[in-house]
Amino acid sequence: MGVLYLLIEIVFDMLVLVIGGIIALRAKDNFQKRYWGVISFCIGLVFLWENVGWLTIVSETPAYRFSDLLNMEKMLKWYIPASIVCLFPVASLRPGYLSAFKVLSFMLLPIVVTTVGICYSGFNGHFTPVTSLSQILSNFGNTDIRLRCGIFLMTVVTPLFPAVYPVISPKTGRKINRRMYLFLGFMFLFLIIYILFSLSVNEFIFNLFGITAVVFSLVFSVEYLLYENPFSSHGGESRAREEAANGPLPTENAGTRLHYLFNRIEETLKRDNLFTDKDYSLKDLARDMDEREAVLSEAIKAAGFTSFREYLCDLRLEYFKRQAENRPGKYVKELIFECGFTSRSTFYRNFTKRFGDSPSRYMEK
Repeated sequence: MGVLYLLIEIVFDMLVLVIGGIIALRAKDNFQKRYWGVISFCIGLVFLWENVGWLTIVSETPAYRFSDLLNMEKMLKWYIPASIVCLFPVASLRPGYLSAFKVLSFMLLPIVVTTVGICYSGFNGHFTPVTSLSQILSNFGNTDIRLRCGIFLMTVVTPLFPAVYPVISPKTGRKINRRMYLFLGFMFLFLIIYILFSLSVNEFIFNLFGITAVVFSLVFSVEYLLYENPFSSHGGESRAREEAANGPLPTENAGTRLHYLFNRIEETLKRDNLFTDKDYSLKDLARDMDEREAVLSEAIKAAGFTSFREYLCDLRLEYFKRQAENRPGKYVKELIFECGFTSRSTFYRNFTKRFGDSPSRYMEK
């Protein structure tokens, strides 16, 4: 492990830490985005701390050898962060679904397993040295080896279930995009590297694990800076609109009330085209409707939108389409600002993500 490599990784760690902090501070009512920012910040902080430590070790012991397999500390450090990150496909496709209670339910098994590992390390502390797979098999009768193998299997298998949700999920009203598949591909690559990292540690795999974690965090942190929900797009028609068209439902529950509240939100925003005001916020909507911001945000998420900003962006894009069709002589730049966008780059990025084509090509059709 070279000093130059560690210095480069430390720079990346600092970038991940800073970008994660910015995302968390700018998330507003987008909890998915805030959680990613917090996770990114923590990953950057932990890897920065560890790499500074490794820089000291390598500077003092250039010939340091990596030998321990099924290292308890490394497995426990991986388990909970990996389990949290694997929830993001679910969070992307079902905005508002992952309440604090549901996240805790998903995380219950990782928390229990991690607690068992910490308790064993703290109260027993005996670990059989193993440097090869054959030594694991020959010492499998030892309590610590069986415990470490069990924890290893749990850390590999359980994060997979939420990660494959997009493949087996029912229709959610949101469309998976290429970034979702890139995210899942990264996760499976990371899982393979983790398996190698736990069972066959050497300098190359150690470095590969570290740089993959940092690049993964950096790439998707940039995506969260650019998009409210990088991994999926709203399908265009919400359940609230469909239910309103079909008339009142025979029974009323919390979900139904949220859908009808969403229809009221649409009526309010489309009255006088309030959404074209570039400074219009969730706070303004709460004032105009005499409702609490948290309730309005919940209704918007029940309709399949990740946040109020994503919903406003969707309304503005649809308004741009109508204006472009009704006023073909207008310049794109004029329509962009009339629709409420404050940046051409933001408009082009979101238009292409939403409709799969650039505005100029779309208008030529």
